[in-house]
Parts: sequence; C-alpha cells; structure tokens
Amino acid sequence: MSAPVALNERFTLAAPPERVARVLGGDVPGVVACIPGASVTADNGDGSYAATIGVHYGDTGVKFAGVARLATPAPDRIDVHAEGQDGVGTIKATGDIALELSPDEAGGTAVALSATFAFSGILAPLARSATRIVGPQLIRSFTRCLSQKFADGPVASG
Repeated sequence: MSAPVALNERFTLAAPPERVARVLGGDVPGVVACIPGASVTADNGDGSYAATIGVHYGDTGVKFAGVARLATPAPDRIDVHAEGQDGVGTIKATGDIALELSPDEAGGTAVALSATFAFSGILAPLARSATRIVGPQLIRSFTRCLSQKFADGPVASG
C-alpha cells in the first residue's frame, strides 16, 4: 500500500449524540446514500456490507466495489473499515473512517470525522492525487446531506 491520504472534518448535527449514534450505526444504507456515488448493494448479515462508490476526477472516473465493516467501540464513536478495488483490478483501496460524537452547547452533536485512505496498484498515484482533491468535496456533500436529514426532523434508525 502507498502512503495514506488523511482527511479530517468537523461539523454539527441538530440532534443529541444518542440519536445520531443510533442513525449512523443503524441506518447504514441511508447514511451511505449521503455519499455521492456510493451505495450499499448487500447487507452481509455479519456487520459488513457490500458497497460500491464511483468517483470522477476530471475526465477520469473509477468505480470501486468492496466490503465495509462497521464497529462501535464506544457509545460516542463509530468506525468504518472498507476495502475494495476497481472493476479491472488496477487499483486496490482501503479506508478507515472514525466518527467521534460529543454533545454541543445547543443540544446537538459535534462530529469529528477522520478518514485515512491508502491505495495500491498501477494507478495508485492518480488515486492518491484524486482523493486529496475530491475527498474533501465528498465529505462536504456527506455532511450537508446528514445535516439536512437531522434538520428535517425524526430520522429512521433502522
């Protein structure tokens, strides 16, 4: 694997941490739908999910298919580990995402998102460069979607 790309973001959701944790940990397809180009294709029944994500960088696009595993090591933390590869096997990727939840002054939830992605294969340098540029845009879209879900009122938690 190559040197990892790290991305970090902080945002606030208009719901208490317990509710945010239930939704993030219980409505995986709904949460994944907040990531542009991503979808859950199957619940493997063992805490892991088959998923895909398509990412475009300029005129180049790649679609990864793989498996993501969700863990909640503490009530205020959600971890995701994902592994996948593109359809022709030229890029393999791993990603680790941690969401740390804490109450904010307004009764909502402050979320600290930290993500690390690593790539291997012939196109790994391009994937690293694209992740540095496209990754923050995907995270901003993800946080806007989640913010809207919680702002709209009750969110199903699976």
